[in-house]
Amino acid sequence: MKKEPLGIFHAVETKDAVARTRDGWPYFAANSRGLTSTGQPLFEIQFGDGEWMLAVLADLSS
Repeated sequence: MKKEPLGIFHAVETKDAVARTRDGWPYFAANSRGLTSTGQPLFEIQFGDGEWMLAVLADLSS
């Protein structure tokens, strides 16, 4: 049974090399990690290859 993605990651606020590489990739799990120092909601997201990455809410579309 194939798992459906929760949404798509877009490198809007998170713009490091990993984020740019994964721009447009679907993510399949997300855990809230509180707020950034600027008050943005922060999440750890998991991509289809099993890798996790931190991203702010502005980077995530459903």
